[in-house]
Amino acid sequence: MNYMTSFKNDESGAVTVDWVVLTAAIVGIAIAVVTLVSGGVEDASGGINDELVVASNFGFSVEPTSSEWNGMSYWDYRGIAEQDYGAAGNGGATAGWIQTLASEDAPDGYNFDNGLFTGDPRSIVYTSNDGENYSINGEVVSIADFEGQVNPL
Repeated sequence: MNYMTSFKNDESGAVTVDWVVLTAAIVGIAIAVVTLVSGGVEDASGGINDELVVASNFGFSVEPTSSEWNGMSYWDYRGIAEQDYGAAGNGGATAGWIQTLASEDAPDGYNFDNGLFTGDPRSIVYTSNDGENYSINGEVVSIADFEGQVNPL
């Protein structure tokens, strides 16, 4: 009988039950907080991503600085982007700098806005402002006569 009375009066197991209940409550509250906050964080990160996309497009127009093709190739511009602007290993930044640098060097009357599938898929291609000619690595080709395919850089 003493064993039963002692077992009935022993409360050491009750502390364990209290800790389990409290831990479950804390975990439940944490899950609820994460659920409530995640929507706002997702919206904020989406807004940040949108701003980064805009910034990576360099958001400014570049006026040509020369009147004829300067002989620079895609690989020349890529080297400058990677070495001088720290874009190595970041494809988006590299492409953005290539486009910016090539745009700055566009011959008068031309703009740089695309690449083409030609013999070299990374040719520097300028489109005439009137939309009638391509200047592909310095060679002017009528868009009507061009048999390749447009390839955005």
